[in-house]
Amino acid sequence: MRRVQSVPIPGRLLMRKPRLIEELRALPPRTILGIAAGHAVLLAGVLWGGVPYVLMQGLLAAELVIVNLATIALYPQRGWRKHLWDTAKLVGILLFLLFFLVVTFGIASEGESGNALAVGVAGLRDLTGGTALWMLAYIVVHLGVALWQAFQSTDPRRIWAQQTLAGSATTFIAMFLMVFVAAFLGIPMSTGLRSMGVELDASALLGALMVLLRFGLALVVATMPAKELDAIAANPYLT
Repeated sequence: MRRVQSVPIPGRLLMRKPRLIEELRALPPRTILGIAAGHAVLLAGVLWGGVPYVLMQGLLAAELVIVNLATIALYPQRGWRKHLWDTAKLVGILLFLLFFLVVTFGIASEGESGNALAVGVAGLRDLTGGTALWMLAYIVVHLGVALWQAFQSTDPRRIWAQQTLAGSATTFIAMFLMVFVAAFLGIPMSTGLRSMGVELDASALLGALMVLLRFGLALVVATMPAKELDAIAANPYLT
């Protein structure tokens, strides 16, 4: 049987058509408000809830892994070995990505003259019991509701692709881009804000930028036509 090749979801998002601006303008206000509401809650958690940037990125990485594992229930024909191999590859990529996210956070916090890695790792010390509980509840509720909605529908794979897989791809791309945002814009933006009398530490600044970046990417995802979503639902994997 011929193996079907499929472009991964992040690749599909990055190869959007030039008519993107027109497609964004055509989005229904209800769709935009729904996306904005969810990101507003996350932004409030960063700016006023004290959710540290490093821990937020760790939470999002953990969510991506759990989404990958939850997807096994919808594609049992691929077999456990392929699913577990996909998960192992994803974990490796995310660990590599998190290393650079931690280092660039250290650079944005203390500048290149200090030990960026040590400063970034120190951000993990901000983890408290309450924060850990909130992170666990977020993942359980979010993915639990997504799985319930998928299996309650007549086309579980399509609902899962539309509401969960595409969102996970958005998160991954945002995490990747934040490496460069933190490395090249973190210090200039912190300096510029201080010159205007705005005191905002690197954790809150980068956390806010991450939320805003993901919000923009989520709007792009919302422009994906039904045909592309059907293709993702049929085969979200490379092979």
